[in-house]
Amino acid sequence: MNYGDLIKDAFRTTVRNRYLWFFGFFAGGGTGGCGLNAPSGGGFDDGDFERSGAGFPALAQIGPEGTALIVALVTLAVMILVAFVILHLVSQGGLARSVAAIDRGEGSRFSETWQAGLSRFWRVLGYYVVFFLIALGLLAVIGLLLVLPVAGVFAGTESVAARVLVVVFAALAGITLLIGVFIPLTIIGQFALREIAIRDSGVLASVAGGYGVFRSNAGRSFLVWLIQLGLMLGIGIALLIATLLVGLLLFLPTIVLVAYEYTTAAIVAGLIAVLVLLPLLILASAIAGTFNHAYWTIAYLRLTIPPETASL
Repeated sequence: MNYGDLIKDAFRTTVRNRYLWFFGFFAGGGTGGCGLNAPSGGGFDDGDFERSGAGFPALAQIGPEGTALIVALVTLAVMILVAFVILHLVSQGGLARSVAAIDRGEGSRFSETWQAGLSRFWRVLGYYVVFFLIALGLLAVIGLLLVLPVAGVFAGTESVAARVLVVVFAALAGITLLIGVFIPLTIIGQFALREIAIRDSGVLASVAGGYGVFRSNAGRSFLVWLIQLGLMLGIGIALLIATLLVGLLLFLPTIVLVAYEYTTAAIVAGLIAVLVLLPLLILASAIAGTFNHAYWTIAYLRLTIPPETASL
């Protein structure tokens, strides 16, 4: 395998087929996590709580209209989450299938990528369920292997030094086991997904096929993973720096307006900056996701099909 050509082929596929960016956004983790941050800082006083009208009495005063609004917002959030999950599953199978077709010189279109993803939807879902259960089982086994010696030492001796020593060794052994188990599992998962998308394998057959590809090409598979890790770290750092620089330029008017206490104008300028920056971030995420997916798909093809016979 020529690893330089692998990177160039993935980059070329990403740049020349911009319709893949739609699928790359969802396949590459475009559904970023979200969380709820509770306000913090300062003390808490029951008297202030009651005087402000906050808490459950305030919730009781929302009324039917407020309750309906909350239910509608929660329902909308759930629907958006479900839509993103569905698009993620469709994009996984469709993107791998289209990249393989493009690499073979057959070409592909948006509609073909979409249909390929839809036809593999349930198998990709089953693939995720199987690998989740495998990862859960491995975590349970590793946890049991680490907990039993620690529990035995704590039960058998009251020596602080012995207890600290066994905890340190257990932590180091745990880190080693996690790295030694889950890096191969990640690589096998990448190959198994391509078994479904390209070879139309079933869920369990894809796991066996992914393991077979990894076992036959363990050294090259690890090197592909290391190169991909370095590439994504480099891309992530570059995107972070670019985002900070562009964000600083876009939000500079907002900062100036806030400094001069033009609150309304600052809010408008900030909203404009967000509306400009958000599409750029989405586009960057889509391109990075497409490249990452294309990289693994082409690597799978190079490991399973010799380049000189790929067109056949």
